[in-house]
Amino acid sequence: MAATPPNTPAPPLARATGEATSVGERPAVVGLVLAAGGGRRLGGRPKALLDHGGRPLVERAVRAARAGGCAPAVHVVLGAAAERVRARADLAGCVVTDNPNWATGMGSSLRAGLASVRDATRGAVGPDGPTGSGASAVLVLLVDQPGVGAEAVARVVRAHRAGAGLVAAAYGGRRGHPVLFAREH
Repeated sequence: MAATPPNTPAPPLARATGEATSVGERPAVVGLVLAAGGGRRLGGRPKALLDHGGRPLVERAVRAARAGGCAPAVHVVLGAAAERVRARADLAGCVVTDNPNWATGMGSSLRAGLASVRDATRGAVGPDGPTGSGASAVLVLLVDQPGVGAEAVARVVRAHRAGAGLVAAAYGGRRGHPVLFAREH
């Protein structure tokens, strides 16, 4: 798959939600990668396993989330060929969630991912130990957009840390991904 990088992203569009964080405070932002798609338009090849630079596309999205400031763990929602994705992709340090309803569309993957983040922020314990605590927001990345890199993620995270509760990256004046939802939303 040939990746076409998007135009240079403009600063994210943001709507402040009221209370800004203090300058020294750095609220945790959890990354959520939606990687469940079956790639129907790609001949049935799962999107997460598409090759990008010799590695599965899902790894690129996880790296972008981490390098852009998402912490402590990146949550990944798998669906189509989930076991093959687990076997091939390096998802070390990720909280991986299966969406058995992935074929119904992205909305079901978003619900599964947000439930995973919610459980983690409540101090849930996964197979590798605690999965998170008290994040102020979740940043959603789509696996099939390799042109969205760490810099776009970082701009969205910065907007949140400056007080925005809803943030979307913008490319050439048009909203796109990643998007961020603060806890209150």
